[in-house]
Amino acid sequence: MERLIPLEKACLLLGAHPNSVRAWEGKGRIRVVYTAGGKRRIPESEIVRLTGTAPAMEGGLVAIYARVSSHEQRQKGDLERQAQALRASGQLKAIPDRGLLVVTDVGSGLSDQRKGLRKLMQMAQDRALKEIHVAHRDRLARFGFSFLEQFFASHGVRVVVHEQWDPASQGVHQELVEDLLSIVTSFSGRLYGLRSQAKARALVQAVKGAVSE
Repeated sequence: MERLIPLEKACLLLGAHPNSVRAWEGKGRIRVVYTAGGKRRIPESEIVRLTGTAPAMEGGLVAIYARVSSHEQRQKGDLERQAQALRASGQLKAIPDRGLLVVTDVGSGLSDQRKGLRKLMQMAQDRALKEIHVAHRDRLARFGFSFLEQFFASHGVRVVVHEQWDPASQGVHQELVEDLLSIVTSFSGRLYGLRSQAKARALVQAVKGAVSE
């Protein structure tokens, strides 16, 4: 018997609002099955037809994803504390260890080359995950969080943000400064080119001085 997916989860997988799915149903663009109680259910084959991928199985793992920007933060225990705080949250306490995966990264939230993040993306494609829990959305990505969220949703994986973030934290402040300097360094190099490295360095130093005040 074909698996039937609740409307709310189907909307996450399709990247669409429930009203849009209802409108598609009215136009015959999507097949909807109704339960005895009148609830809408979307056949798995419809998700595959519209997205090109099959949703994750219900038995997939729940993952904790923790990230810090520097090895210094890791040595101070920031990475371990971040993961432990998530593990102790009410949403995850009841999950047995065998059903919970902890994935960590040490690297900038601007980088798309993080091994841990790529591991989660591959597991999502392999239908081995059902949820990813992060302390704050910038742990997953400094920019482009919504694109990653939609990618995971298209593979049946829900991203849960716990909003465990202290804006006054020195570590978070330093990460923001480092990420800003990375952006300035990249764009100043493009702006001035190799023939004007002095101007590029001067711009980076000026921004560094401004944010350090």
